[in-house]
Amino acid sequence: MGRIDEIWEGDRLIQDFGMTLLEAREGYAKVSVEVKERFLNAHGIGHGVLLFAAADAAFALSVNAVVDAVGVQWSLNVFRAAKPGEEVIGESRIVHKGRQSMVCELTVTAGDGRTLARGQSTALPVGRGTHAGAAPPPAGKGTPRAAE
Repeated sequence: MGRIDEIWEGDRLIQDFGMTLLEAREGYAKVSVEVKERFLNAHGIGHGVLLFAAADAAFALSVNAVVDAVGVQWSLNVFRAAKPGEEVIGESRIVHKGRQSMVCELTVTAGDGRTLARGQSTALPVGRGTHAGAAPPPAGKGTPRAAE
């Protein structure tokens, strides 16, 4: 199993939202998700969190295909609403790949090509397995609990 497959299959939110992997390679990823009824806000349009989730899933794949990394900053401007039943496509492209940080441009579009949102995100490279399972307890506080 490749690194992209590991990230894709190991991400619970991606699975819970029913996202589809459209394309992924080192430094770039594109995912889609349908605006289902459970993703509508009080105004009857796609919730902003759904747009963010699509962008963030693509972000996670694009950076982790390069090196294990965690997101530390996001900025997303929403321009248009996602309509019920339509496809939302999140896309991430690395625009800066440094030793201590990576920056991605994010784009969220509708299936018909309308731009719904744009932004950027920053990731910090971490050692492989650094964040696996529960965090270690503070010094002198015993052994960590198993992840639930």
